[in-house]
Amino acid sequence: MDRRAKRLERRRKKEQAKPNEVSGSEFDQPGQVATSDDKFAKLLTSNEDVLLNFVAKINKLYQEVLERPAPFVSFVICGMQSSGKSTIMERFLNAPLNIVQEGTGTRCPLDTTCIHDSSLTEPQCELSGKELDPSQVGTGLTTEEVFAAITEHNRELGDQDKFSTEPLVLVYRASNVQNMRFVDTPGIIATQGTGRDNRDDIKSILRNTMKKPNSKLCVLVEPKEFSTNAIIDFCDETFGGRGKWAKESIVLMTKFDKQLEDARSGSKANKFFSEYQENEIYPFLTITPTLDREDIGAEELFLKRKVLLESATDYEEGKFVDWQTTHAKYRETDPDDPKLSQEISSRIGFPAALYKMREVMLMDTATRLPEVLASLRRELAKYREELGVLEERQKYRDPQHLKMMIGNLLQDICNRIKDYLDGDLEAAARFPDQLMDLDEELELEEDSDWSDRTLGKMASIQEEEKWRDIIHKMFDKDTMPEHVCADKKFLGGKQFQRAVALLKAAMAEASPDITEMKDYVASGAGYLEGGLQRENWERATLSIVKMTSSMTVHPGINFLIKHVGTVFRNLFQVGLKDMKQRSVDTNRLLEICPGLENAITDRFDDMLWLLMQNAADNTHLSLEPWWSCLDPNLPNFCPFEEDEKSDLYEINSIDGSYVKTPSKSELREKKAKDGLMSSFFSVFHSTVDDKRAKELLRQRGKERAEERNRFLPEDRSSMINDEETEKIIISAFHYVVALSEQIQIYLNFQINHFLYLKFKQKISTFPRVVSSDDWKELIPADRSLDEGIEDLKNRITEIKGSLSDVQKMQTQF
Repeated sequence: MDRRAKRLERRRKKEQAKPNEVSGSEFDQPGQVATSDDKFAKLLTSNEDVLLNFVAKINKLYQEVLERPAPFVSFVICGMQSSGKSTIMERFLNAPLNIVQEGTGTRCPLDTTCIHDSSLTEPQCELSGKELDPSQVGTGLTTEEVFAAITEHNRELGDQDKFSTEPLVLVYRASNVQNMRFVDTPGIIATQGTGRDNRDDIKSILRNTMKKPNSKLCVLVEPKEFSTNAIIDFCDETFGGRGKWAKESIVLMTKFDKQLEDARSGSKANKFFSEYQENEIYPFLTITPTLDREDIGAEELFLKRKVLLESATDYEEGKFVDWQTTHAKYRETDPDDPKLSQEISSRIGFPAALYKMREVMLMDTATRLPEVLASLRRELAKYREELGVLEERQKYRDPQHLKMMIGNLLQDICNRIKDYLDGDLEAAARFPDQLMDLDEELELEEDSDWSDRTLGKMASIQEEEKWRDIIHKMFDKDTMPEHVCADKKFLGGKQFQRAVALLKAAMAEASPDITEMKDYVASGAGYLEGGLQRENWERATLSIVKMTSSMTVHPGINFLIKHVGTVFRNLFQVGLKDMKQRSVDTNRLLEICPGLENAITDRFDDMLWLLMQNAADNTHLSLEPWWSCLDPNLPNFCPFEEDEKSDLYEINSIDGSYVKTPSKSELREKKAKDGLMSSFFSVFHSTVDDKRAKELLRQRGKERAEERNRFLPEDRSSMINDEETEKIIISAFHYVVALSEQIQIYLNFQINHFLYLKFKQKISTFPRVVSSDDWKELIPADRSLDEGIEDLKNRITEIKGSLSDVQKMQTQF
């Protein structure tokens, strides 16, 4: 989450750096910079219905598939018996769905999601519940059917004189509702009357409901003095004090028509609410018309309440207009009487409360998207591992046979991917929204399900995560090299080229501090290795080289492969989009086979993941020899040598004079200048002589074979000391630097071969392989095992569908 916050901050700065644009939008006023927050607010306003449909889908996934509480905010309606809870709920729905009668009519929680759908002429309902009669569960139900089912269920519980913590779950779609989530709970009994005391049962239901994540309390208070409002004392007792619930709750004062007369002036009304405000409770005032009697049949009760609800808003507005008019007339006789305070007047009417609750819910939903995404990715990774175990016990075949047209479609998509990789200016111009800068690529990789998936055996997910942190620190510290082109937007092969450049740049940042190994050098030298009683500095040096190189290279390779893998994965989606625009046949085929797009995407992902695994295994394996042994002749490596402090001379054999000998550093420089490549350039600058070239190669081979090289000083104490440890550290450091340079050169060939070129080869054969598969369902012999596999598949499919929705919405927000 820390990386995500920093990424958003970088984007904000980029937006602020852009020239101001004039727009007619309320969020893009002339002379103002459209910030990310402005764009988010605009998008949220215009996509509220989409957002709530998504909420309903995710909540259903959590409750029915994952069997866990819904992740998004819901308002828990809490009030005393006969305080108007069910009536308030019906106003949310604009339909009578929960039974209202004398006594505690609501016997179990009713978990409701309201979704505005302007296309509907009649409401559509989905009702479910573990304790609900199966004949009453379903989708596409009418309000009358839902009303009857809920009424019957509450009546059955009442006949048994019990309450239940198991909720009924209702999804209500209609053109006359606002998007909202809430839970209606049984009313609290003020005092024990005749019969069994059910207050503890109701407390248990309320506490159990509030324990669910992201629940917010909606408290219904009665229109009477603060000190005599029993629900406030109940909430204090239930939730452990007023500070635990009052400030964050939405409070509605129902049946306020009973208080209108006593609050007939501004001063009286302000005084009435003063004690509420002193306790940081600011209720919304509501009035709902009621029936003279409700001890009638369910059908008649439904129809009469439906009529009342249709007039509820106008009825309430008229009551409050009359009340405020009374205040104005009172001030005519007493000009000193104050007006109704702004804090109270702004909370008049049910629509004001509804707007506030909707605002809280929408913002909570939007800000919780990243958290939901992370949770779903973890669940997806867990189920995939479990599915892999079961699939090892029993193989299965693909569900259906792909026809020739599907093979042609895949061939077209793969041809487009090849074009993107080789360079396709036309595609970049046609799909500018598909071009990505480095930040967007990193987010794509980090948000993919592959980021939490183990790749090979050489680096763990935790080590890869540290590598991601290193790259983000390069952004934070502004150490990202210019040649990485982090801010430029690319599509195709240039994305791969940038990913490799990023790896090399990050390898320098990821290299551990060799000096931190000083305390362990002596242990690395060992004792009497090979039967020789001599300090084995070389063994300690090799250990340092192995540790530092493998710690840097292996996680980096895994990250690069996952980074590039997500780029390739995205190119498949771009290719599919490309073909949808180019080909009528493509759209017709996808329309005929609704599940085809997901099926071929999954197969492509499987192929790509296998390629990534092979690339990781081969690349790791091919790099191991670089640090499995030490070579003093490693290019650009300068062995540790101590030059003499004073000049040394030797006698000239010809004239007997003294001649100064070159220092060891001078000899190294001369050796570098007289190397093989210098000889080649001097001889073959403008000509090619095969015979002379072979002679030079043989001569150089002989020189290297006869060359005497020193790796570490020969003079060593019998027990290694601090000065000698420092020499080993310095020599290891020089070797690691030279080795890193060679690895980076060599790594180009490995990654190009095992990842880039192999991918191009794979997509050449992918259409033929997939189109020739048998897609008929395989009936496993082990029925119980098959059920387990199908259950996991269902969970994975549901999560992947929801995860895709979340990622799309999160990117927009």
